[in-house]
Amino acid sequence: CPVAAVDLVSLREQYPDVQGWLTIPDTGIDYPVLQSEQENGEFYLKRNYKKEYDINGSLFLQADCKVSESRNLIIYGHNMLDDSMFGPLLRFKDENFWKGSQYFYIYTPEGYKLTYHICGAYSEGPYSDIYTYKFGSDKLHQEYLDQFTSRRLYDTKLNPTITDHIVTLSTCDAHGKKRFCIQGILTDKKNL
Repeated sequence: CPVAAVDLVSLREQYPDVQGWLTIPDTGIDYPVLQSEQENGEFYLKRNYKKEYDINGSLFLQADCKVSESRNLIIYGHNMLDDSMFGPLLRFKDENFWKGSQYFYIYTPEGYKLTYHICGAYSEGPYSDIYTYKFGSDKLHQEYLDQFTSRRLYDTKLNPTITDHIVTLSTCDAHGKKRFCIQGILTDKKNL
């Protein structure tokens, strides 16, 4: 695995906004995930992990998502024309691509490999409810899950419940008029 060469503990000592590392096989997506409370959480929209200006930006978590608490972690990334960053996410519009690449992985500085099974692919508006990460009740949370299960581009037969940990990966589509998202259910947590 490419991330094996990355020492997340040392990386985070130097760059404390690094929250983990995201890898999606067969896509080239293999990047650190950052989080900042600066500028409404969009600090890394056009900065790399060293906080230097970079038009590609970085993959970054919603500013007020809590990795250990949020029921839906949201990670944003640019859809770059050169197929870098989250550009390859759009391959998941094709059900056949999903059939061959159904998992993504997040590696944490605490030494865990988290495995997520992709349960849905969505084309949504920029202000969609898919970006909800706090729920007032279990009932509202289940309504959210049911709503998006019914709006998937294709049926993955994976239906998340309120006890599942979800990660939503989001990028721009249709020249910024839409967003393309995939969601994954945490299925395994292993010590490295």
